Amino acid sequence: MTRTPLERPLVALDVGTAQVAAVAAVPDPIKGLQVVAAALERSRGMRKGAVVNLREVSRVLRRVAERTARIARQPLDAAYVTFAGSTVYSQNNRAAVGVSRGVVDEDDIRRAEDSARAITVPHNQEVVHVIRRGFRLDDKEVPWPLGMYGYRLEAEVHIVTAEKTALLNLQRAVEEAGLEVEGFVLGGLAAGEAVLSQAERDMGVVVIDLGAGTTDVTVYAKGEVWHTAVLPLGGDHITRDLAYGLNVPLEVAEQIKVEYGRALPTRHAQDEEPLNIRPFGADDDLVVRPSELALIIGPRVEEILRLAAEQVSQSAAPGLLAAGVVLTGGTAHLPGVRTLATRVLRLPARIGRPEALPGLPKRLQDPAFAATVGALKLAALYRQGEGGWAVAEALDEPWWSRVLAFLRGLLP
Repeated sequence: MTRTPLERPLVALDVGTAQVAAVAAVPDPIKGLQVVAAALERSRGMRKGAVVNLREVSRVLRRVAERTARIARQPLDAAYVTFAGSTVYSQNNRAAVGVSRGVVDEDDIRRAEDSARAITVPHNQEVVHVIRRGFRLDDKEVPWPLGMYGYRLEAEVHIVTAEKTALLNLQRAVEEAGLEVEGFVLGGLAAGEAVLSQAERDMGVVVIDLGAGTTDVTVYAKGEVWHTAVLPLGGDHITRDLAYGLNVPLEVAEQIKVEYGRALPTRHAQDEEPLNIRPFGADDDLVVRPSELALIIGPRVEEILRLAAEQVSQSAAPGLLAAGVVLTGGTAHLPGVRTLATRVLRLPARIGRPEALPGLPKRLQDPAFAATVGALKLAALYRQGEGGWAVAEALDEPWWSRVLAFLRGLLP
């Protein structure tokens, strides 16, 4: 049976620093999105959310794509791809136009939004998301002005940009794995889509996606995206702190963090079972209690949360952010991180798990895969043209890249 464009499988490809996950789903008139395949692989060639080894990234992506297609029992040709990195920036912009015939029509809305998104972008940046935030008609806030009488229509949008070469490198890795990039999705926005309710967005909420290489901070107010930022710190930095603090290999430090790590010491540390760790060059084991690990882990987690708090302050979000903080991402598993987040941001906090879509494997119903599930849900909105979102599709290579490729082809 030939599928229509809307029924064609949606594929979300979450390319993280620690792991790569792919989920394929088809629209279902009753269940919404029905997951038909999922695959997971340890990431290689990524650092702080950016490609540093194209060949290794492509090899991992190809394995994930082939496994997903095999489970789905059909070829998959394109995907929506998550991105992060410290070169992501955001800003809010607004612009006003005159209502052409006294009643707001779709052309008036389009002209207002086009004017609002017309910003000056540095040559090395690419607009990735343009998110509708709201309208004012004759200086009065209105959620949707279509069909209303008025003279002056103002639109406000949230614009996310990213370094163009970083996106091009990620795109090249995906294409070499046999897939086209149907669109890019900021990981933090995807995570918010997976873990938030509409009530939380309306009341005001902060989503902190604690990944391996980066931490995404997204602030919502009045039901809309208010501020986005990516911090160049994550769980890998905690692992490195443990490796240097205990003088052990990174692999051992990661295992210690996952199995025994905590952000805050317990009240009964003396009752904890001690760990025997053999440092580099030592003849005897080092005896450490889990609560003592918090002396290494805690300061780094607190640093990340304080940087997130600075972003919340810079967002100038209205209201009290009454819905508090939602922590997600793999590092959100650390015991004590929720308590520390409440203490640092002075807001109630909870751990956010992605919505359990029909057919989604249980292992992906985990905070570590919030961005994966959210990217799939946003992909459905993009394809249906709903939600007031715009997304950058595959990028054109810069002219100098094409010239270099041509010249290389002339060499023997």
